[in-house]
Amino acid sequence: MGILDDLLFSSSSSKPKITKEEWKKVRSNLIGSHNFTTKELEEIEEVFRGDIDEPRDIDKGIDSEELVKGIQYMRQHINLHHISLAKIDILEIEMMKYIGSSSSY
Repeated sequence: MGILDDLLFSSSSSKPKITKEEWKKVRSNLIGSHNFTTKELEEIEEVFRGDIDEPRDIDKGIDSEELVKGIQYMRQHINLHHISLAKIDILEIEMMKYIGSSSSY
């Protein structure tokens, strides 16, 4: 896997992350290009809120490991949030674009 392995197994202080600012860009793209609803975005934010709003600044943001866990949770609990597998796949792709291009912290 290469890049994904590097993202998953790098030290936590240097992991690329989706910050609050980057999430706003992802959110905008999901609405504009992929027709996500406000309700769907609110559900997604609930899944990842703890990762974005962690107490320590160095931990704030969604890293690749947290993204994988959140996406897995969403796929296993569609009955709770009612977001289709197709949209979960789109979400994963869009978020990985930002993690892959994010600078280290």
